[in-house]
Amino acid sequence: MTEDNNTTIDIEKATLEQKAALEQSEKTPTYTVFYRGCALALLIIVITGIILGVSSTNNDPLKLPQLRPAPATTKLSNSTEAPITGQTTSAPTLGLVITTVPTSAPVKATEAPISQTAPDPPLGLVTTTAPTSAPVEATTAPIPAVMTTPTLPPTSGQLDVQAFIDAKVAQGETHIIIPPGRHYIDPQHNNGKVHLHLQNLQDIVIDGMGEAEIVCTKTTRAITLWGCQNVTLKGLIVDYDPLPFSQGRIESISDDQLKLTVSMIDGYPAADSLKETGKIEIYDSATDELTTPTYYGVTVGMADESGKNVIVTKKPNHVPLSAEKVGDIVVFGSSNIVNPIPHAIFAKDSAGLLFEGVKVYASNMFGFLENDCTSSGYIGSVVDRRLPEDDIKQRGYRRLRSANADAFHSKHAPIGPRFQNIIARYNADDGIAVNGHYHLISNVPSSLDNTIRVIGKNDEVPNLSEGDMVELVKYSGERIENAKIVSFDSETTYALDQAEKDFLGAQTFSGRVKLTNFATKVYTVTLDRAIDVPMGSLIASTNRLGNGFRVEDCIIGPNRARGMLLKASDGVVTGNIVQDTWLAGIMLAPEYSWLEAGSGTNLLIANNTITRAHDVAISVHAEGGDGTVAPAGAHGRIIIEDNRIVDSSMPAIAVTSTSELFLFQNTIEGANNDYVPGWKREDFGRQEDPGRQIYLENVASVRSTFAE
Repeated sequence: MTEDNNTTIDIEKATLEQKAALEQSEKTPTYTVFYRGCALALLIIVITGIILGVSSTNNDPLKLPQLRPAPATTKLSNSTEAPITGQTTSAPTLGLVITTVPTSAPVKATEAPISQTAPDPPLGLVTTTAPTSAPVEATTAPIPAVMTTPTLPPTSGQLDVQAFIDAKVAQGETHIIIPPGRHYIDPQHNNGKVHLHLQNLQDIVIDGMGEAEIVCTKTTRAITLWGCQNVTLKGLIVDYDPLPFSQGRIESISDDQLKLTVSMIDGYPAADSLKETGKIEIYDSATDELTTPTYYGVTVGMADESGKNVIVTKKPNHVPLSAEKVGDIVVFGSSNIVNPIPHAIFAKDSAGLLFEGVKVYASNMFGFLENDCTSSGYIGSVVDRRLPEDDIKQRGYRRLRSANADAFHSKHAPIGPRFQNIIARYNADDGIAVNGHYHLISNVPSSLDNTIRVIGKNDEVPNLSEGDMVELVKYSGERIENAKIVSFDSETTYALDQAEKDFLGAQTFSGRVKLTNFATKVYTVTLDRAIDVPMGSLIASTNRLGNGFRVEDCIIGPNRARGMLLKASDGVVTGNIVQDTWLAGIMLAPEYSWLEAGSGTNLLIANNTITRAHDVAISVHAEGGDGTVAPAGAHGRIIIEDNRIVDSSMPAIAVTSTSELFLFQNTIEGANNDYVPGWKREDFGRQEDPGRQIYLENVASVRSTFAE
């Protein structure tokens, strides 16, 4: 639950149609009842009912919090511009409206220091006083451990959905309506690893009308779209049986907190389907919300011969983060197929795709992933955990997870995607991600030579092409002027020399990117000018970063990571509700360890409401390969305005490595540094000043309106 002006809001059940009607009140139907009798040719009409009045209340559970405008008395004038080059001195807060409310940590209603070297004039600080609001409640109410049998929609038997679509396409139909009902389908493609495959379709709508559901019988990919143009997937529901995750209840915890004995819950995949190593999330059984950070690298083994109990062994570094208790619910990844193909819905090499009102209730990794697609739209689509009353089978406890990783993820888009009115909740990683690939510059033979040696991310062919403009970043994180590729031969490769092997061996990459440590091939790229950069610098095509993306009017969170992780330019992030993220709410940052590009320029982050962000609510930063904060210029022209940040950790806004930052009329209500994960407590100056609302480092200029 979340509250605004003492009105309880429950968005667990909010649908997109309900969101469009948020300002309407509930109405009671009107009925009029007549009794008519005839006696001695005289018609007597007796009206026994009267028209009921329209009822309008403040208890509509579907209302979402509205953005609060800046106080009407605020006078805006002037702008300031000041270079910022160093670390911390005392200076006033930028573009900030602070509302004083009781919180678990004190909130300063006066000027707050930011990180810079020289004192600046007062920048955009407005102090107001607001009525005390009721304590913030959990997003969802507790649900009984044992569920009643849900009412299921009618099934359509064993409809071969693939054959049905193929036949309609062959007949020339352009608006294909999937029959209503729940259709269980087996994977027929990619050696039994993909349930539904759509390839080279053009100008076609595949419509489930909100009533057609495909249930995947194997924990592998649901749908692939490949080489499609102007295809709309609409009103379709995607789920799995069995699920790609399982749930169990903690029965006991060892004294050293390293071992959990967990009993598997009825209705979920059995213990023998669990992954032996991996990650788990733990949910509080009283609130059905996360109670600990994700535990990575746990091992799972059988506790006894019953097959119903397992022992989870944590790592020693998990112990300081431990908050779980007996009775809490553990969520595991699970699988009923060897070497499954990841993601529920995957699109590749397509243009003009539209996913409208598509609901994904489970996935073995991402809910939606697109690679090398341009101008995609995600309108009113949903990745969320399924409600018990709508579930496809009876379970001993409600579902606590949706997708096993990101909800919506875009890679290498020439023109970035548009996310509008989507919902991304209870997935086991980021809500929305937009990015491209960095590749390593391993050698620049000469400062007079335009040809450089490049190692592809994951030892793959770099996604670079002749004519591409490229982003260039030194190992220190410093961006230099973009260049243009004159030639690139993707067919000719060279062996790594010893210096290149030694460098790769010393790098710390994450996840699958660790394959880069063992790269065997080097490519040559010729630019339109010579560059002088050290080994380990980065190159990325600016044509494949997702530039031009839009995220508007979406609901993101709760989730275990970031609400949004954006690594592109010319983007708009407006009107979104982001809540209960265990890392940053909105984050713009390239990542060296993941070789995910790029830096951001010309970005608007405005009119968003961010509640209970465990890390920085709005974070714009960059680091070099050595982990140091990048110099100013990694990002440029960033506008952060009219955002409302509620009950989140401090600093609420953190910006580094940026040229031209605009901060206008952002509102911070309350602060709670108890949320900050242990490994984040030294980030963004928290050790020096845990109450600081805004942190800046290596920012070349700041402009902000302020009150006279």
